[in-house]
Amino acid sequence: MGNLHPAAEGAIIGVIIAIVLYTLELYLLKKQAKERAIRQHKPNMVVLDETEKARLHSVRNMCAFVPVFFAVMYWMIA
Repeated sequence: MGNLHPAAEGAIIGVIIAIVLYTLELYLLKKQAKERAIRQHKPNMVVLDETEKARLHSVRNMCAFVPVFFAVMYWMIA
């Protein structure tokens, strides 16, 4: 990425990976909830259940550490 400090470069890459990971998880959970609503004959009531909300919360917390991890790893490797 040019003249960027290795830790900053790693943090930027980590943020991108975290955003992609969270977005993909959210998309998959919403898709699963939509399929469940259709099976229950309530296609207008697409709601995430408690397990899915907890799963999304866990992924969000993990995504907070991904940029820090990548920054440290890039700094150590460089």
